[in-house]
Amino acid sequence: MLKDTIESVFAGLTVNYTIEVNGTEGLNFSGRYVVVTQEYDSVNFVASNSHSYNVSGNVPAQYTAENAVSVAGMFQKKSEEGTLEVKILKGEELVDSANTSDAWGAVLVTAVNQ
Repeated sequence: MLKDTIESVFAGLTVNYTIEVNGTEGLNFSGRYVVVTQEYDSVNFVASNSHSYNVSGNVPAQYTAENAVSVAGMFQKKSEEGTLEVKILKGEELVDSANTSDAWGAVLVTAVNQ
């Protein structure tokens, strides 16, 4: 019964996030994002886990974090020219965004489901 209650609470706290990497078409970038999840643990009742992902590629790109409590990411341009824009969406709702046109510029985005 306790397990069911805890899992029910988690269901209300977790969401699916989408990280969109946009900006100048074809811009080369690298980055890392971290996804925090929670699940029932029979010893401690709650087990929090974080998984990090190193990514690189060209704009545009998209990454999905499923059943997450929170997500954060840092992305950097791999050139002097162009603009990098990163957004975190919860469904259609914009949660956080940042952009840079600085040479080799970097951005940080975060989201916590409340």
